[in-house]
Amino acid sequence: MKRLLIVFLALTVTSVFAYGVDKHINLGDRATELKNEGKSRGIHPSLSEIRKMHPEFLLHKRDKTVHQGIRTRRNSLKECVDCHSTTKNDEYVPINTPEQFCSTCHQKVGTSLDCFSCHRTTPKEDL
Repeated sequence: MKRLLIVFLALTVTSVFAYGVDKHINLGDRATELKNEGKSRGIHPSLSEIRKMHPEFLLHKRDKTVHQGIRTRRNSLKECVDCHSTTKNDEYVPINTPEQFCSTCHQKVGTSLDCFSCHRTTPKEDL
């Protein structure tokens, strides 16, 4: 019984730590700029809601875009990449490389990141 309790507590504590940190290693250039200006709140629901519902949001947006043909900025993975990408030496760093926005979250929660096997990892526009 003690072992079961220890396993339960370990799982509970690790999941709390995975979601408890508000800082990402690299939020992205534009996202950091918006956050510092206090303008990021209107773009997303609350941070806790994004953490909990992120896969569902992506699937919902995918369904709206692919199945229903609704192509808006709000339902665009391109907009996520544009805002959360960063630059180094005047070149975009792929958003899914280690230490970048998408990778840091997925590493913390132990999930795979397969969106970018099809989708762009950097903004299309040149610097």
